[in-house]
Amino acid sequence: MQEVAMAAKDEVGRHGERVVTRRLEEQGWEVLARNWRCEHGEIDIVAVDGSDLVAVEVKTRRTATFGVPQEAVTPAKLSRLRRLVGLWLASQDRRFYGVRIDVCAVTLPASGPALVEHLRGVG
Repeated sequence: MQEVAMAAKDEVGRHGERVVTRRLEEQGWEVLARNWRCEHGEIDIVAVDGSDLVAVEVKTRRTATFGVPQEAVTPAKLSRLRRLVGLWLASQDRRFYGVRIDVCAVTLPASGPALVEHLRGVG
């Protein structure tokens, strides 16, 4: 039973990441990586907005029962993301003008398209 719930939760998260990736690309962003992982954690989306590198944390919820999605991005999570961005940058030859962390909060209503709130420069 718990495995089924976890699989459903994981699929909700993957769906939110696909929605955000498509939206960023439609806005002209270059998506460099999805679900980039190392031994210290994962960055949901690594993208370029203009000349800036952006690590995008995606939080997806079906309802606000447990709070809005962006509330799940804690100071500890932002600290871990900053470390991960540094590790990602160290593994690359490409240079960027600026670096930031954005959060995309995705809500999946019972019907209709996903609602996305894009919070820029949160970390």
